[in-house]
Amino acid sequence: MDVVVTEVPERHRFEARLNGSLAGHVEYARLGGKILLTHTEVDGAFEGKGVGGELARTALDSARANGLVVRPLCPFVAGWIRRHPDYVALVDPIDRMRVMAAAKVAD
Repeated sequence: MDVVVTEVPERHRFEARLNGSLAGHVEYARLGGKILLTHTEVDGAFEGKGVGGELARTALDSARANGLVVRPLCPFVAGWIRRHPDYVALVDPIDRMRVMAAAKVAD
């Protein structure tokens, strides 16, 4: 099953659909050249199917394509970035130490 993620700017979020059903979303706020990823939610029926990961990846890829600096305020997105270090360069320096330090604490 393919997760399809689309941006819904009027709702300030990216939405994930699986087989046409809304499976989850990641909320954001844009401030100048930054995007704050504030909350990720996946419907319980779709947990463990890669929905959260696709939401994070799509939001981060969009930020990269649009030249935005990322503030991963959502713990899920911050954790996803820790596991995918090729996205760390997108993270605002103010958050980078916090995001990466959590990985050392978890080890």
